[in-house]
Amino acid sequence: MPSLSASNNPWIDDAVDGISGQNIYVDSDVSGGPALTDALASVVPSDGSIAVVVLPASAATDTPYNTYILDQLTAGASQQTVIVAIGNDLQAASAAIGDDALRIANENESSGGSLQDKLVETVTEISAETPASSGGDPGVAEPVIPLVIGGVVLVAAAVTAVGLIARRRRRTTPVSTDPVPAGIRLRVNRLRELRADYAAVPASAVAAETASGIDALASHVEQLFIRLDAKAGEDQSVLAEAEYSDKLARLVAALDRDYLLDLLTRPDLWDAPDERIAEVREALAAVTTQIVDNIKQVNARKGLLFQVSLDSLIGRSELRDWERQFRQSSGE
Repeated sequence: MPSLSASNNPWIDDAVDGISGQNIYVDSDVSGGPALTDALASVVPSDGSIAVVVLPASAATDTPYNTYILDQLTAGASQQTVIVAIGNDLQAASAAIGDDALRIANENESSGGSLQDKLVETVTEISAETPASSGGDPGVAEPVIPLVIGGVVLVAAAVTAVGLIARRRRRTTPVSTDPVPAGIRLRVNRLRELRADYAAVPASAVAAETASGIDALASHVEQLFIRLDAKAGEDQSVLAEAEYSDKLARLVAALDRDYLLDLLTRPDLWDAPDERIAEVREALAAVTTQIVDNIKQVNARKGLLFQVSLDSLIGRSELRDWERQFRQSSGE
């Protein structure tokens, strides 16, 4: 089985090679691959407009951000639309229909069907949205209609040239922009480091639950900013960044080794340890719930609402000091 690293991505390389000569690539590690390939072959257009890649969930291990694999496949593909399934995570990018591709993939991902059903429906819906002229075999010449007014021909030629240049740039220039703002990404990375610390605490149900909660929070934060980037205006992304820069910094301080983790492993060294533990757990749950609500608001094209204050954590002077230290170490 291949292993993924920042400089060596065999899954991505194999997938790019796979869709360079055909429109469907299903990795050999994917269960039921042959049946899935047959099902996709019945719906993927033969005009070279759509590529579908199916990878195991392990392909996403250690990727720098959620859509990294999709971005790399889109940059390396000749097709205008790339649909990728990584485990149960369904994503899509399209030069033909823009953000609608990601919307369609997200909607089908949450539909509750099998992976095969979700992929078939995603391909079918994106195909229906794609203009008929967006695909086509580059080796087949289109008929030329004679006696067209010269000015119209020149304008059409110029527009076509601009479109081809833009498309070529999209395909050949690697896309590496993280939709998660840099400051938020620092906080997410720190949360994931702490998650491992909590998971390593022996025989502690609270630590195990906290590890699971941290993992869910980090994932939901990424999803919020990915969907804001795809579906919302810049003002909403800026608003969310301002809101969660503070709250996540405060949570990182509360979850850090010097506070909650120490409270769980050495409660005898703290005053009111149960009260402090409850405060942090409630704060973690409250922020996660608000972020999930925000994701739903983005999906429904509604404005973001923020209602969590973390007042209990703000009142702890030691947490204010650690939050300040985190900001300073992050260069903020």
